[in-house]
Amino acid sequence: MTAHDKDYYAIMQVDELAESAVIAAAYKALAAKYHPDRNPSPTATRQMQAINEAYAVLSDPQKRAEYDRQRPRGRNGNANGHLPTAHLSASPADTRSRERFERLAQRIRELQEHALQQIQTIQERSAQQIRDIQERAAQQVKAIQDQTAQQIREIQQRTAEQIRSLHENL
Repeated sequence: MTAHDKDYYAIMQVDELAESAVIAAAYKALAAKYHPDRNPSPTATRQMQAINEAYAVLSDPQKRAEYDRQRPRGRNGNANGHLPTAHLSASPADTRSRERFERLAQRIRELQEHALQQIQTIQERSAQQIRDIQERAAQQVKAIQDQTAQQIREIQQRTAEQIRSLHENL
């Protein structure tokens, strides 16, 4: 059986559209459940190997895309045309775990959205602060230019008076 004959989504007990955070959370839960050090079942090692194989593919965006491209599709989009049996025969504990993972994934999306909003707010404030600083700098430059121009006029006026005075004395 090749990798493309296996339904990694069913093994990981996640939907084909699951985000990486959901896949990672499912992996942690399944690893805790089936790890041979924790699970004395004779099939635990084989199950853990399948979980590790599925996670290695689904957690890597490039491998996952390649897997999705090459695996056969059924009527409903699944590899065999049927709903994964893991979803149909899931125990209440598995269902609660899946619901918990979905809530966690939703919370992560909410936190990401909130973080993006905060970043946008900070960017807007920073842009306004930069504009304010530029405006103050422009005002200061203008004030210095005006002051310098006034000083130049005063120097020119004094110089003109001194020249007139010199001409009168000659």
